[in-house]
Parts: sequence; C-alpha cells; structure tokens
Amino acid sequence: MADHRLDILLNPRSVAIVGASDRPGSNGLAMVRMARLDGFDGEVLPVNPRLKTLEGATCYPDLASLPQVPDHVVIGVASRFVEDVLDQAIALGVRSATIFASLYLDDDSTPALPARVRHKARAAGMALCGANCMGFYTPHNGLRVASMPSPPGIRRGGIAWIAQSGSAFGALAHNDRRLGFSLCVSTGMELVTTVADYMDWALEQPETRVIGLFLETVRDPAAFVAALDKARVAQTPVVVLKVGRTEKSAQMAVSHTGAIAGNDAAYDALFRKYGVTRVADMDEMAATLAMFDTPRRVAPGLLGTVHDSGGERELVVDIAEDIGLEFAELRPATCTEIARHLEPGLHPENPLDAYGTGNDLVPRNAAMIAALVNDPDVAMGMFMSDPRDGYDYAGQYVEGLVQAAGRTDKALALVTNYSMTDERAFAQDLLAHGIPLIRGTRNALLAARHVMDWRDHLARPAPTPVPLPEAQHWRARLTTGAPLSEQDGLGMLADFGLDAPRMAQVGSEDDLDAALAQLRFPVVLKTAEDYAHKSDVGGVVLNLVDAQAAARAYTEMAARLGPRALFAEMAPKGTELALGAVWDDGFGPVVLISAGGVLMELLHDSVAALAPFDEAEARRLLTGLRVMRLLEGYRGQPPADFEALAARIAAFSRMVAALGPACREIDINPLVVTEEGAMALDCLVVPAGAGPGD
Repeated sequence: MADHRLDILLNPRSVAIVGASDRPGSNGLAMVRMARLDGFDGEVLPVNPRLKTLEGATCYPDLASLPQVPDHVVIGVASRFVEDVLDQAIALGVRSATIFASLYLDDDSTPALPARVRHKARAAGMALCGANCMGFYTPHNGLRVASMPSPPGIRRGGIAWIAQSGSAFGALAHNDRRLGFSLCVSTGMELVTTVADYMDWALEQPETRVIGLFLETVRDPAAFVAALDKARVAQTPVVVLKVGRTEKSAQMAVSHTGAIAGNDAAYDALFRKYGVTRVADMDEMAATLAMFDTPRRVAPGLLGTVHDSGGERELVVDIAEDIGLEFAELRPATCTEIARHLEPGLHPENPLDAYGTGNDLVPRNAAMIAALVNDPDVAMGMFMSDPRDGYDYAGQYVEGLVQAAGRTDKALALVTNYSMTDERAFAQDLLAHGIPLIRGTRNALLAARHVMDWRDHLARPAPTPVPLPEAQHWRARLTTGAPLSEQDGLGMLADFGLDAPRMAQVGSEDDLDAALAQLRFPVVLKTAEDYAHKSDVGGVVLNLVDAQAAARAYTEMAARLGPRALFAEMAPKGTELALGAVWDDGFGPVVLISAGGVLMELLHDSVAALAPFDEAEARRLLTGLRVMRLLEGYRGQPPADFEALAARIAAFSRMVAALGPACREIDINPLVVTEEGAMALDCLVVPAGAGPGD
C-alpha cells in the first residue's frame, strides 16, 4: 500500500517531546510515559534543557541538538512558547507535530497566534494535530501522543474514533474496554489537519471496520464529502454524533423551509445520501460502534432475539415498537426445531422466551439460539439478559451463545437489559468469538436497527443518473436579487413540471372584471404585496364563490395591505405537504419535505435530502414522514397518487440543483396532494443576495 500523507503524523518512527519533565504527576512526565505505554518501538526523544536523561532515555536541550530529524514533534509547552518551538521544528524540516496548548494569549498581536501557526505549518507542508487537543492513539503501532496520563489496556480493534471534543475522545478511549480501536484522535482546532483527513487515513488502514465521529462542525466540507464517498465505496460504515444544532440560520431565514433547515437539515441530507448512521448520545454511539465492529455478517431479514425472562421480553418488544424495529417471523421448520429444546409451557416464537430449569442449559441454549438465528428471515441475533461475572447461570448461557456462534456466521450479540451489570470478564471472552456485549436494551435495539439500515443502504441499486434541466433564464432572473412575485414563482415551478392553479393578478379595482373572467369560482384571494408570510397578516381569503364576494374581499384587503393582489382558482381538497429547498454553502442544495399548512410547525415532521435525486429516493423520503398515513388514505380519504407525487418532488429537486446558488430559499406551502396528482398553491422564492426579511 502506498504511503499516506498522514503516516508521518499518525505512524511516525521517531517522536520528539518538547516539554518533557521528570516532575512527578506532571503532564511533561506523562507525555513520555504514555508514548511507550502500548509498546511503541520507535524512537522517543525527550527535550528539556535542564535534564540529561529521562525515563532511561537521553534528554536533549532543544530540537537542534537531536541526533536526527524526528518524524513528529510533540509541542507540550504553554501557548506563549509554542510559536518558537514550531519555528525550530520547521527549520529542521520536521513534517508533523501535535500542539496541546489552546494558543490563546491575553496580549496577542494581529494576526492572532492560531492564525500564525496555521499559516506557518501549512506553508511548511506540515501535518498538525490540534491545537487545543488531547492528542491521538494508534493502538496497532503502540503509540500514544497524549497530553496527560491515561489508563493502560486500550484494545486493538476496528474502530476509528475521531472526536472534536476532548472529553468525548477520552470517554470511549479510556473507559470502554469492550471497544477496540484502530485510531483514537482528539482533533482540537484542526488548524491544518481536519476530521476529513483523519477519516481518509483511517479508511486506508486494513484494521478499520467502522469510523465513529463526534462532530461539532465540518471545517472542510469538500474534503468531508470526499471522505464520506470514499467510505461508501469501501463499504465502511460511518457513525456520527452531531452536536451544536444551530438556530442562528433559522432566525435569519425568510421562508418556513429556511427555518426548518436551520436545524441542521443539511447534515441530515448529507448523511442520508452517504448512508451515515446518526446517533443521539454517547451510549448509542458505543453500542453502534461495537455492533459494526463485529466480523460477522448481517444477513437479509429482520431481528431475532432470545430471552431468559418473559417480563424483560415484553420490555424489549415495547421499546422495539417505539423505535420502529421489527422482528422476523419464524418459519415453521425453525419453530419445530426450537420446540424440541423448549421446556413445557414455552412457545417457539420470535422474540423467544427460553427460560427454564438448568437442565442441559448450555446445549439447549446453543441449539435454540442457532436455530433461531439461522432462520432464513432472521438477519442477526441477540441474547438479552442481565449477566454478571461470577454467576454460574450467566456463564452457562454465555457458553451457549459461544457454541451457537460456531453454528452460524450471522451477527450475534449479548445484551444486558440493565447497563450497570458487571460483566467485564464475560465481555472479553465473547469478543474473542466476534460477539460484542452491548449494555442497555434501547442502545442495543438502536444499534441493531442501524446496522440493518446500513445493510439496506448498501443493497440499494445505484441511483438513476439525473440530468438537470435548462435553467439559464431563471438563474439570470434570480441572480439580480430582485424578489419574485408569487405568480412568477408559481410560473417558474410550472416551467419545471410542477402544477399550479390558474391565476390572475390585479393592481386596482379596475382590473377585477378582466381577472375574474379568466377563472372558475370558487377562488382564493392573496395579497401580492411584500409579505413573506401572507396568512400571518390576514393576506389570504379562501372560498370566494362569486364576483361580488371577490370584489368585497379585494376592497377590504387593498385598504389594509395595498392594492396588489392575486386571484387563483381553489384547488381540490387533499393532503397538504410543504416542499422547499435551501442553498447550503458547504453542501449545496438541500430539499426538505414536511407536513404542510398548520401541521408544518406543529408536527415537526420533515425529511431532507441533497438535490438532485431520482423518483426512488423521493419515494423513500415520503415514507419517512408521519404524514405518510394521510397520503395512503385515512378515514375514508382516497389515497394520493404516490407515483405522481414522487415524480413532482424529484422534478423539484432537479430544478433547485439547476438553479444552484442563485436561489437561496424556496418554499411551497401548501403542496396539495390528491388522488389525481399534486398542485403548488403558494410559492415563496428568495433570490441570492436577498437579505433577511427581503
């Protein structure tokens, strides 16, 4: 395998440690000891002008005195000394460094120290971990570049753990010995080397099975997207805990769609495209990483579980329903085989209550677990209980699970229903057989759902290539920054294949007769003055049944809001959706679909995807909405024309992709969906260059 540009940073053969110390309890002493804790066999070169030796190694007064140019320099000094050490390293030709200090100075000059360090390191072609980080561990070569003491015993495995939070970095690396790592890194300020760079390196390590990210922000969107694409090609899952959901962009948005997108919809859309698993907390992260790190396969089908408690089995069923996880229906032959090993009063089914006496417990459990998991409709299996080290009964069913593993190649896990059980010895024994032990019922079920979702993502056919329509006219119009009227916005939609009702615009009472003569009653009246949200100012009047009612409504509205208005034919009743898009500077056009009308903000029911996409993806997006039940037909309402709706949404995605950054926001609310198709009733378009409130 060709050398990677980060090998010099993450896999060096010589490491100089500036700030090394012999003072007991100091971080300077910890840095030296940590470098060798896991068996690193390269050169460790401590640097301290007052010491001759340290921890059995020669200590050097400065970098220039070293007997060789080190691959890596650990800059473990206070912020005010960092720049001088970095200058020395660059002068020597050192190609990588780690900086622990925050680089914030009370009396700093301009540009500030972080900017100066970034510029110097980049100009020298130096890979840089930090600043303001806790370092990194590469267990497979035994190196820890650490800013402080940490416990021994990090297990080698397939997890690349990349965290923008130092505490999150340590939480998994320093505590959870069920997890095995190919890389642990605290990225800090990412002055030079970013999350995307670490991902790229991890994907080229043969040990890596899964990448876990604790993510606050993406500093290099293009490189991050490239890393996700590389992971998808390599079929390496990526699990993300994304924090810091900003409301700033929501406050600045003009449209409802823009407000929803402020809740990090661009990340949701990006993760959806690349099959990234998004988790909600650290416990779910650990469980999911453990499940992805197993060498066993997740087959087609649904979950199978075995229990030693009827009551806890009911708990599992309840939680599974809450999170949308289904259990496989066992085939008759499987039920017959399981029944041979069940004690009286128990039934062969999934989830399976296998509790009984201790008679032949190990062979019976092994036979039942293997029979259930080997059912053609079972994707993976979990034995769910409350094991504790030293408990003979638990030891027997753990042994039964190990024996079952010898009869199947499908993914297996032991799950504790209570996350505080003491089962560390059991966990280590099971890992030797490729079986993770996952703590907590909900965490385990979420992990099962995530690995099966990833399996399904990989199994999907490649998306249909989506040709973009010609949009030069509308791009030019939007680039001027001039606002589009609602009529213009609906006209733009019509040019790209989205239906809208017939309409006529008026500017005074003199226009009424000619305008209404073009339309069929009943009609709706909407203000065409500069109000982004017409209903909020009483700018919409529905169901005007004749010319007299229309004239009265217009006279009243013109007096309040101004004379410009739009009449449109009333659309048929149907399910209301909202369809919109925003341009994200990092990731491009993001399409959002949600419940429409008043339900949009009430239900918080939305999905997001990067544009453009095909009809198949549009169908998947729709099925992710709770409002899908209405589209399927609810309480006598006819089902919507689902295929026509998916085609319109895909066409909309092609339109916004073709418009590109010329369209900052677009909002269709409502999009009325009926058994005959979908019609846009209201359209707000925010051109590029328009400011908040324009």
